[in-house]
This record gives sequence, structure tokens and C-alpha cells, in this order.
Amino acid sequence: MGHTSLSTTVISPQLCRISIIAACSRNRVIGRDGRLPWDIPEDWGYFLDQTSSGTLLLGRRCYEEMRERHLKNPRVIVLSRDPNFYPAFGHRACSLNEGLSMAREFGKEIWICGGENVYTESLDIADRLLLTLIDEDIDGDTFFPYWHKHFPEESSCRPGCDENYHYAFHVFERGNLSLN
Repeated sequence: MGHTSLSTTVISPQLCRISIIAACSRNRVIGRDGRLPWDIPEDWGYFLDQTSSGTLLLGRRCYEEMRERHLKNPRVIVLSRDPNFYPAFGHRACSLNEGLSMAREFGKEIWICGGENVYTESLDIADRLLLTLIDEDIDGDTFFPYWHKHFPEESSCRPGCDENYHYAFHVFERGNLSLN
């Protein structure tokens, strides 16, 4: 008789939770000139803690900005339409749907990590949103989409601050609202 170890059990690919994780300012800025316009170590630690055991799905520019700091995880899927782009770590997908199919094969929670277009396209399919809200208007050229109708239920909020910013770590759940 076969024995199944709990450590090798993989979640059914159809059951993988999809979570969006982001940080934005009061005016919804998430980037400026291809980079984060702030450096908040507590938020970066929160990102690493939350996503470390899952599969990361992100756009090419986000990958390029983050790869030096974290992205040596083999469960990284980078969205790029450039057929000549090969990420140093992880895999390339041409579309969000292709990326989600690839991510589901790992059987882990799927983390949508940006950028703006990937977030916008993911709002209708994600189960929850982990959003660090920075209590300041910040100049930028890349924005987080309006999320309120998709994630009306806040399940937790924890405040934080450093020498530059006040912020809060929010978790929003999809809820049972119809989006029609």
C-alpha cells in the first residue's frame, strides 16, 4: 500500500488561492520611473513573509526592479510579450491566463505582484488583496487600480510607521457581492 507524506502533498491546481499584494500611497501611486518611490523595510519584510511559500506572478518591469532583492525563487512567473526575454530566475508567460495556468501547476498560493496592468487585469479573479496603504500623497507615474468594489470587506488592519511614513497593512476579502 502506498503512503502519502504530508510534505509532498500538492494542492489541486484548481484550488490555488489567488492573492494580490501591493503597496500604494493615498493617491494610489505604486511607482515612479520604473521603481518604488519609497523604501519601507517593514513593508518589504511583510512582502517577503507573505509570498515566500507561494508562486509569484508579475510583469517584466516589476521583475527587473525586484530581482536583485528577492526573486531567486523558482516559482516566479514573469509576464512579457517579448519572445526574446528570459528571466534569470523563474519562467516567462505571454499573458496573465498563461501565467495563471503555469502557476497553478505548482499547487501553491498565487501572488499577483504587479505592475499596474497586471493588477488591473487581476482584480476580477483574485480572492483577496493585501494592501499596504501609505498615508501620504506621493508623486508617481504608475497607479494601483480602484479596488473597493472588488474587495469590499476588510478582514484585518495593522498600523505601522517609520521615520518617513505612516502606513497600514490591510487585508481585504472579495466578499459575496456580484460585480455585474
